[in-house]
Amino acid sequence: FFAGLSPDAIATLHVDLDNTGIPAGETLYQPGSKADYLWVLRTGAIKLIASAWDGEPRIVRVLKPGDVAGIEGLLAGNYAHTAVTVGTVHACRTPIRAVQRVCLEQASFQWNLMQKWQAALRETEQWLVDMTSTGASARVRMARLLLHLRDNESNRIYNFSREDLSLMLGTTIETASRIIAAFLRERLLVRREPGSRFYDGDIVRLEMVAHGH
Repeated sequence: FFAGLSPDAIATLHVDLDNTGIPAGETLYQPGSKADYLWVLRTGAIKLIASAWDGEPRIVRVLKPGDVAGIEGLLAGNYAHTAVTVGTVHACRTPIRAVQRVCLEQASFQWNLMQKWQAALRETEQWLVDMTSTGASARVRMARLLLHLRDNESNRIYNFSREDLSLMLGTTIETASRIIAAFLRERLLVRREPGSRFYDGDIVRLEMVAHGH
């Protein structure tokens, strides 16, 4: 996120940065609240929750290492979602005023920031397409979702609760539970050690399911 900054700019930022560990289930911010910080994820995941027109919550995106939580606050001044940690998260918490200052002083950082915004927009658009396709079964959409929840390019897939999965797909908890149970029986997913935040996924076969095969 801060790549390309001059040594002097980095030295200035170190005064403001807070490399912090955040426990599971912590709410970082809520929609409409004043944006004072953003978080650059180092490990763990953060779910972004928004309310549908009828007030029902939906998980609209999952942030993973390298993503930035609260980036919309740079321009809007307020947060757009409820952000909740999934498992223990380690992140660089940075005051938005410090980021704004660097933006004004460092042209190279402005380019980095635009790339982050573009990546976030692309991920949000793809999430919308993959999760809400009316012609796809819940099984197909679940496979697509699990591929979105991969840890980078590894075969590790974040293990979310059935309730969270249902909020991502817009299905019932029972449907999400039934599909995950089937994937486990078919060994599309394999449980890791007890307490792990990840499954091991058969990526090739999940991609086949995601394409309707």
